[in-house]
Amino acid sequence: MNGQPAVSGEPAAGVLICDDHEMLRTLLTAIIAGAPGLRVVGEAADGIEAIDQAVRLHPDAILLDLAMPNRDGLSALPELRRVAPGARIIVFSGFAGAAVADEAIALGAASYLEKGADPLTIVATILQALGETPAPASLASPA
Repeated sequence: MNGQPAVSGEPAAGVLICDDHEMLRTLLTAIIAGAPGLRVVGEAADGIEAIDQAVRLHPDAILLDLAMPNRDGLSALPELRRVAPGARIIVFSGFAGAAVADEAIALGAASYLEKGADPLTIVATILQALGETPAPASLASPA
């Protein structure tokens, strides 16, 4: 993506979903697939797979859980920045608190989102991380 909203004919931004819970990955895929200008390009169940998929798929955005087996999101984040320098990483975690969010941002995350966020907030946060702000009115204010 080039920081401009996707227009007809322009490819949608590719999102890599990294979370160890398959049901959550399925739900996030449905949310992102229904959002204009976004598409899911792949999934990963742990930090090692996330890095491998980022190298292979060249996503525009990476939705990254922190608590995953084999390699957690915080330890994978610097490597993801190295192998996918153009990708905007949104940490999506069940850990609440400014300290965790600050650490993720310090390691290179573009944004931090708690897992309790509603679908409109998830989509708006991804679009904002991609530089496509402000979020479309249909996403910014739920009906």
